[in-house]
Amino acid sequence: MAIEGLGEAGSAPKARQEIGGWFALICCALCLSVIWTTLSDHAAAHMASAVLFVLFCLFGVRRFGLRERALMIIALMATAYALWRLQSGALTPIVQDLSRGAYLAAFMMLMSSLRDGAFSSRSVLKIGHYLTNQPPSRRYFALHVGGHFIGTLLNFSAISLLGPLVLRGARAAQAPDSPKELFEIRLRRQISALSRGFSWFNLWAPTAIAQAVVLTTVPGSRASIIAPVGLTIAFILLWVGWAEDRATGYRARMRLAQEGFKLSGVEAPPFPFKSLLRFLSVAAGLLGLALLVYSVSSIPFVSAIMIAAVPLTALWLTAQSVSREQMDPVWLQQKLWQLLQVAIPSGSPEAATLGLAGYLGILGASLVSHEAIADYLLAINISPLFVYIAVSGIIPLASCIGLPPMMIVTFIGGLLVSIPQLGLDPSLLGLSLLVGWAVNLTGSPFSATSLLLSRVVSIPGTVHAWKWNGLFTIMSWIVAAIVLFAASRLIG
Repeated sequence: MAIEGLGEAGSAPKARQEIGGWFALICCALCLSVIWTTLSDHAAAHMASAVLFVLFCLFGVRRFGLRERALMIIALMATAYALWRLQSGALTPIVQDLSRGAYLAAFMMLMSSLRDGAFSSRSVLKIGHYLTNQPPSRRYFALHVGGHFIGTLLNFSAISLLGPLVLRGARAAQAPDSPKELFEIRLRRQISALSRGFSWFNLWAPTAIAQAVVLTTVPGSRASIIAPVGLTIAFILLWVGWAEDRATGYRARMRLAQEGFKLSGVEAPPFPFKSLLRFLSVAAGLLGLALLVYSVSSIPFVSAIMIAAVPLTALWLTAQSVSREQMDPVWLQQKLWQLLQVAIPSGSPEAATLGLAGYLGILGASLVSHEAIADYLLAINISPLFVYIAVSGIIPLASCIGLPPMMIVTFIGGLLVSIPQLGLDPSLLGLSLLVGWAVNLTGSPFSATSLLLSRVVSIPGTVHAWKWNGLFTIMSWIVAAIVLFAASRLIG
């Protein structure tokens, strides 16, 4: 089964094949050093991660785009300023900050390895086909919930996988005599449902990159508090998004009816029980391996998820090989080799963005005058609730002018945790950062979701973020602010 932008199921996109052996070795070494740092927290491990992160950026610069190169230049300037300002005491914090940037880059690459199993999985493709071929009355729920839960395992690869399927399904459903507006409204409603569902899994899932960032940026924040509140917000926004989608569909039907066009019914495909069970077994396997790592170590669960990603993908590929008509050891050997040589380094541009933006945010927070900011905030008698709500709004607004959410989250988080006089609850601060990140995913043309959809489905970021999801984004922020208010009263 061919998918636009991905090639045949089981084959890697052409762009991913052009990765040199030395760069792949550096990527794998970086991931191993980060795992070493996570498990041991030795100074030597932090130094190794910092050095390998620098090598990763230097050797990968030819593969990076304008955004990553701009971040590298800014990072060099910020590092030079830190060395000049802190002088002899600068090296240790810079190494620590580089090590944390390395962690974020490795998290992205290791979690992205799961897409190799997904792209060659017939079960995932059948689930995607089922989700994108629902009748209008069930399509929003199918794509919203499907994008939400597939995102928990595949992260941004869920958009890469399901986005082209949505486009293909909308084109296939378009009859020759149908108005062009019908295709556009179908595409709008399905892509919006997918991106909305995907955006809000970040508030609760331990596999989310945002969780890894926030839990490491805000010491003391607890997933056991963030997750249930995040699930509450995500559940409410499922219905908010559905209501907005129904209103959009109603207006479209009225316009088409005035033009004399009547919509025909769509028959849903059979439910893929076996495919869903196989996919759930993969998710259970990832959680099982992560729980095993978590139980024998003292690391956060999100780090255990990261460590379990590549072994789980190797097991997934092995299971796919066994499930074929006859086991193909040559195919399996090639896929396992590509896992190290192609799959891990293929996520290097996004990993560089994540790592460099995180490094800049953390380093920048340490360079500003905490005393001056603390005095100002205390002088205006700012309340913790106002801080939570303001933080959740600043992140998407900053993203709309091109600032990476990762940099804003790490900067604001690192800054606010250094001002204990504000009386902020770490978990609520972490939740507000996650809310801002999630709102950014549907509300900014420069968000990772908008940029990814622009690449795989050719939808301009401004169309996706402002025209299609502008109203939903505003409603999402209002709902999240209300829940943050309630949570601050219950927890505070």
